[in-house]
Amino acid sequence: MNPSNEAQMFWQVLLDAHPRRSRFVLENLLEAFRKAFPYRQGDADARGVIARLLAELEQAGVLRLPRQANRRAHDHSERTRLPKHIVRLDRPRPVARSLVVWRPELAFARDLGESWWDELLAIQEWLRNGGTMSSPVALRERSVEIFGDERCLDSLLGSQLFAPDCLTLDLLRCYLPSVPIYVVSLAADAVARPLLVVENHTTFDTLCRWNQQGRRYAGIAFGAGTAFVAACESLRVHLAAPGCSGHLLYFGDLDPTGLWIPARATRESGIEARPDEGLYALLLSKGSKQQALKREPFSFDPAVLDWLPLHLRAEVAQHFNWGRRLPQELVSLPDLGRISD
Repeated sequence: MNPSNEAQMFWQVLLDAHPRRSRFVLENLLEAFRKAFPYRQGDADARGVIARLLAELEQAGVLRLPRQANRRAHDHSERTRLPKHIVRLDRPRPVARSLVVWRPELAFARDLGESWWDELLAIQEWLRNGGTMSSPVALRERSVEIFGDERCLDSLLGSQLFAPDCLTLDLLRCYLPSVPIYVVSLAADAVARPLLVVENHTTFDTLCRWNQQGRRYAGIAFGAGTAFVAACESLRVHLAAPGCSGHLLYFGDLDPTGLWIPARATRESGIEARPDEGLYALLLSKGSKQQALKREPFSFDPAVLDWLPLHLRAEVAQHFNWGRRLPQELVSLPDLGRISD
């Protein structure tokens, strides 16, 4: 199917503005639309027209849109949603990995599978266009700049791309922002208990409710995902408080990023964040019975498993190899009475 004249004009303006790019973010699309159709300024249905032009171009095979089911890859700020990024397909690509000339910083890419090419090519383009001289920004700000998706880099932490001698936050000129950690503490008594950090807010709330009666922890801290890495240092005062044993436990999603977070926090802060074995064993038990969990193959750095106790690693690796991520939300309030010590 040949795209309409309007679609072809829009595409040509986009390519003229960014001839070397293979990935375009929403800002690029809006800019190209304004240049191609200045008379449509203020058009109430401008986003609808852009959506139609992109659909035509995808049918013509010149670009790839994000999956419709991927809500995070779309902008919903207005009535008509638009993709946060698109990938160009009409430029010839090398037929062999050996023909891609990687920048020295990405030399490791030669040893990785082609399934990582989209991400690596986007990073290579960003580096080539001045990324190495960029001022440091927060991880999600860099992610949306490179990929058009603020959560893309989050999902890559713990993958093969962030294995030793591969990508680093320093290379990408970004950092994990530090935010104050919210802690709900028990009133101190004669028993010293550990402090628990929980990755996600739903499970944080669940464990706070349960701990009021269960009294397993001196306090429950909300880790807020990757923010915990930079904020872990602030927990020293809570670890030294009356009623706390000084031990820090962690419970998060069983996926590569969920394991990378506490391991990285331990390395950067010097405070050992150990896995809460009882909660992870409970999560694995629930996950093995939950057949409805989505299976989506993914690659991971086997070293992320080293943070787990030895007796849990093989089972977690099996889930990963099956393409199964186990969200900590599988553990709900009624399950917590079955935590083993």
